[in-house]
Amino acid sequence: MDNKLDQNRREFLTKGAVLAAAAGTLALTASSSAHAAEAVATTGATASAEEPKAITGYIKEPKNLKDVLGNARKIMSTCAACDVAGAGRCNGKGPCGEGVPGMGGMRQSFVRNIEAFEGMSLTMRSLHNVSKPKMETELLGVKLAMPILTGVTGGLTYNMGAANKLAFDGEVMTEDKYARGIIEGAANSGCLGWAADGIEDPLDTYKRRLEVVKEFKGRAIAQIKPRTQQEIFERIDLVQNAGAPFFAIDIDSAGRAARALPGNTVEPKDLKKLKEIVKYAKIPFMAKGVMTVEEALMCAEAGCGAIVVSNHGGRVLSSTPATMHVLPAIVKAVRDRGYKMPILVDGGVRDGGDVLKALASGAHAVLVGRPMLRASLGGGVKGVEMQFKRFQGELESSMVLTGTADVRNVDPAILLQSV
Repeated sequence: MDNKLDQNRREFLTKGAVLAAAAGTLALTASSSAHAAEAVATTGATASAEEPKAITGYIKEPKNLKDVLGNARKIMSTCAACDVAGAGRCNGKGPCGEGVPGMGGMRQSFVRNIEAFEGMSLTMRSLHNVSKPKMETELLGVKLAMPILTGVTGGLTYNMGAANKLAFDGEVMTEDKYARGIIEGAANSGCLGWAADGIEDPLDTYKRRLEVVKEFKGRAIAQIKPRTQQEIFERIDLVQNAGAPFFAIDIDSAGRAARALPGNTVEPKDLKKLKEIVKYAKIPFMAKGVMTVEEALMCAEAGCGAIVVSNHGGRVLSSTPATMHVLPAIVKAVRDRGYKMPILVDGGVRDGGDVLKALASGAHAVLVGRPMLRASLGGGVKGVEMQFKRFQGELESSMVLTGTADVRNVDPAILLQSV
């Protein structure tokens, strides 16, 4: 599988380089070919360059998550969907290889995210009267059926290697189709899904994704890259007009500043700029990518509606701590100073038991990235619904078996650090 996956990735990057050069968009080197593939795909140049690539073995109407993940494995060249059979669990040690941008894997930050959850145990309690635990919660004024949001994911070309391939429904897989799977699948599950903003995505591409957000009337949300302030304000206007109840900026994407192409600026944000964003927006602003106590308190001081403790799925810096390792200290510092700002976490959440571990560590909710990403690629709306249903069942079972009655009041004592 390693050789085949590496070959697929090389073929994808090579095609992106050839197409970009033909369009005269930029001169490429091997290190920038992934950027070129993204730019070409978002302008639709591939549509006339070659026929869509059919993938053999697709299950057109997947009946279960195994079928969905099997489909996803076939369409992606950057992720091996290691948990396709249920036992492998995506852990960063599979044949996915390493790359930024890309799905990542085999980089220590990502592995630590997974191992942090695996290093925690739940105390089993069976003598109680909790048989129907309450999983509903509320986030920034939005009611959720469970404390789970999709991760902020996008980029069929540069993240997933799914450009110009036929999907399970027999039609070309597109960014819009992927976004619909995420957003509609989450909404149908009583949760929230994100419309993503890619650094090199043209504004028109972002607008098309926001059209999907607009359909769900407050049951879908959007993310913005840490662009220049004026570019952020322009996108905030679009997000607000689409009816999103809040938005996020993944401030941990600022590391791409050194590699961004001209006209696609991203930048770090200081306290002054955070306050400007909060002041400009008419809806709450969530800062995603906080990994230190100091920056969590900075966001609270700036007036952010919420923060997400995140290391970008372990994809941007290879030696960060696991998000679950820094979460407790961040929660304590923010709460000790009287801030009620919701604190979410992502990175390595793979089942409902992991969700409960995060809640016991002080998180208000979690974001789930790779599992939802593959569910949309392999099964669209229904695939994402299946993934949420699986998480819901696992969370409910974990709550019953730990005597946890309500996700809004999880006893930290149910969590043990493995020796």
